[in-house]
Amino acid sequence: MTFRLKLNLVLVGGYLLALVILFPVLRSALSETASDAAQAQAAMLSAVSLATEHYTSEEVSPQLLLGTTVQFPPQGVPFYAAGRLGILLHKKNPGLDIRVTALNPTNPADAPTAAEKDLIDRLRSASAPSSLTSAGEDENGQPVLRLATPIRVTDSGCLSCHSDPGVAPKTMIDAYGSQHGFGWKPDEIVGATIVTISSGHLTSAATGRAMHILLWMTVLAAALLLLTNVILEYTLLRPLREMSTIAGRVSRGDLTQPELSVPEGSDLSPLAASFTRMRRSLESSFRMLDE
Repeated sequence: MTFRLKLNLVLVGGYLLALVILFPVLRSALSETASDAAQAQAAMLSAVSLATEHYTSEEVSPQLLLGTTVQFPPQGVPFYAAGRLGILLHKKNPGLDIRVTALNPTNPADAPTAAEKDLIDRLRSASAPSSLTSAGEDENGQPVLRLATPIRVTDSGCLSCHSDPGVAPKTMIDAYGSQHGFGWKPDEIVGATIVTISSGHLTSAATGRAMHILLWMTVLAAALLLLTNVILEYTLLRPLREMSTIAGRVSRGDLTQPELSVPEGSDLSPLAASFTRMRRSLESSFRMLDE
């Protein structure tokens, strides 16, 4: 086995070992980065939903709900506005969804799923953070990331519709009945805005990015290996072969061979100098024998 082959095997083997170690680390780091980006996106959508609720409560509800005696307009309800925002968003981006849900909603369609109820219950606990992030699965078994922010009763306008059926607008009672959506209390967490983002693509995307990075690293490593072989050829192997050829001919009595020419400062220059001295000594010995 030649020195060149041994060196290449060591370099290639070391690089392959590095790839085996680096790939899962790189994929994990990229997955974490993608997950952080998804959480930031979910937080932004949650803020948009909250802003929609506030705008509806302050600007739309007073105009639509007050004095309504014919038909209850759901467009004036903050839950409805945020829910419609989520529906429209989901149509444009199937991987995104916004749900505004309550434990005791006026509209049964706003009731939470089991996973959503668990998040709301956790938000209602005394030590709950300002928001919760949870990984889970949707109804189709696909992995999703959920961000839940609490809905707290801080506006007296909420209590005018949800505290007692007796003070709620008659049109709302006519539309939804008096069995659900009442009994809310000031400063109570009654539900949550839940942003759901499909996360199944995050792992595959991270894997693809990791492979893309490693592919370019492999191209760079191959170029460096080629450059290493070229440098090895011209600075070590070729001078050694020339030295070996000349040494072989001189050993067989051919003293017409030129002296070795190795650049000063080269790693082979001491060996070349020693060989030249040995050759001159051999030439002197031959001349003495001839005399």
